Amino acid sequence: MRKQKIYNFANYKLSSELKCDVGKISLNSDLTTASLFKEKLDCKTVFSNREDMIICGEAFILRFVKERFPSLICLSNYKDGDFVKKGSKLIQLSGDIRWILFLERTLLNFLQHLSSISTYTNKFVKKLNGTKTVLLDTRKTTNGLRVLEKYATKIGGAKNHRMGLYDKILIKDNHIKVIGGISKTLSLIKKQKIKKFEIECETFEEVKKCINYNCRHILLDNMSIKEIKKCLSLRKETGKKILFEVSGGVNLDNIKQYSKLGVDYISTSKITNSVKSVDIGLDII
Repeated sequence: MRKQKIYNFANYKLSSELKCDVGKISLNSDLTTASLFKEKLDCKTVFSNREDMIICGEAFILRFVKERFPSLICLSNYKDGDFVKKGSKLIQLSGDIRWILFLERTLLNFLQHLSSISTYTNKFVKKLNGTKTVLLDTRKTTNGLRVLEKYATKIGGAKNHRMGLYDKILIKDNHIKVIGGISKTLSLIKKQKIKKFEIECETFEEVKKCINYNCRHILLDNMSIKEIKKCLSLRKETGKKILFEVSGGVNLDNIKQYSKLGVDYISTSKITNSVKSVDIGLDII
């Protein structure tokens, strides 16, 4: 994901959400503020966090405000990926309070959502400290927000896996079931001359057949610790260079246990679809 592409996508999403909130870019669209403040009133405000977090999205907000609302002054004290202690002044926004209140909820929603993902992802990554296991994200993202959510997992310390179906061949359980089982699937792979791929296995026997076929990247799906150990032993027995990835049922309580087994990757959708929003608010200063 190139920075320019992400910036453009973020600006588009911010514009889209703002339009959803106010309809059109006009102070009269904010009925409450327009009723209370008839004239320009300059104020200084600050986005502050009510809990520790890994900030994500500030670069997008600064660019968006600068390009779309140049009369406002937007300054950031941190950059994406910084650990920020509770009660910090994240972003300062100064200018006509009518425009600030106009933007408040859209900017907060954006900053909170991305920071929630980066913060939660980082909690998983910290559990992997001292191991060689790498955390991967998944395609289980919010519709329309995949690029930004995967950016947030990367900011939190994870490695982006597939952005879409076009990135990599991943043969999953439903592919295998439709074909008629792992043996027929491996035969079809050979017939189609598919070289680079990842394949999902649910049992030790499936893993064994895949290794005999010289599969290089095997996804161990929803396996117990005992089953995973048994599968990993095949790497040592055969001397083959196999990448093992664990997925399914991974959470903050057990991820360290999985990583200690010596798996290469752990993938989880928890970091994108099970996050709790971090608490950030806008204060007048």
